[in-house]
Order: sequence, then C-alpha cells, then structure tokens
Amino acid sequence: MEELNQAFKDYIEAYKELDIPAKRKEIIDATKELIVVFEQLAAKDQIPLEYLRSREINDINGAETTEDDFLEAELVYLEVAKNMIGQYLDKKM
Repeated sequence: MEELNQAFKDYIEAYKELDIPAKRKEIIDATKELIVVFEQLAAKDQIPLEYLRSREINDINGAETTEDDFLEAELVYLEVAKNMIGQYLDKKM
C-alpha cells in the first residue's frame, strides 16, 4: 500500500504543475475512466446499463473551453457515473 500511496502523491504533485487546460483534461479523463470501470463491472456481470445523455459534454471538445463548459461537462460525467453505479447496484441486488 505504501508504494501505491507514494505513486498517488507523485501523481498529485505532477498534477499541480499542469496548466489549467491540462488540469481540466486530467479531471475529465479521470471521470471517464471511472465510467469505464462501471461499464466493465456491469459487462462482467452481464448487466445492461442505460446512459444519460447531454449535449454539454460536446462543449469541451472545442478549442475555446470556458470554465462554465468544463464545469457543466464534469457535472454531466459525474451524474452519468452515479447513475450507472446506481443501475448496476439495483440490478445486482
């Protein structure tokens, strides 16, 4: 566990050195990775999941991403993740 803790500390220190657009991308990517974990969990247990949809995530694909665009997209991704784990747990129990 100590190695994992050190790797996590190093990751956070490296994150602190990023500029704002790179930090935004890292946060979105980490949230997407969480969604993939839920997808894999459900697939392993053969549990179909339905996905929430929102156009707000399209706003972060442009060159000029505003803070509002980022926050709205991150909220959408988090809500998708919450909904997916809820569906998984409902069907698992």
